[in-house]
Amino acid sequence: MSEYKRIQKKNDLLEFELLLGQQVKQDAREVIFHTVASMCDNKYKFRFKKNDEGDFKLTCYGFAFSNFGIKDDKYELEWAADEGDFFDVVQMINSGYQLVEKVVSR
Repeated sequence: MSEYKRIQKKNDLLEFELLLGQQVKQDAREVIFHTVASMCDNKYKFRFKKNDEGDFKLTCYGFAFSNFGIKDDKYELEWAADEGDFFDVVQMINSGYQLVEKVVSR
C-alpha cells in the first residue's frame, strides 16, 4: 500500500478531527501541515505563521501554491487558519494533489 493510500484511510476516519484538535495548540503562533503527494509519495510542508498583525500567512517552503492543485485560493486557507478552523484547512489542502499526514504546532 502506498504512503498516500495509507494516509487517505487515516483522513477518512472521523477521529482525524479529534486528533487535529489535540495537535494544534491553543493560540498557536505557527502550524505546520506535513503532506504526501498523491502520485509519487513525495512529502511537502505547508507552514502557517502569524505575522506582526496576528494573522496567519501561508508559505509552501519555496514551492508555488498553484503546484498543489488546491481548489481554494491561498487567502481562504489563511482566513480559515485565522479563525482557528484547522479542520477546514485540512479539507482544503486535501482537495488538491496532497493529503495531510500530520500537523505540528507551537
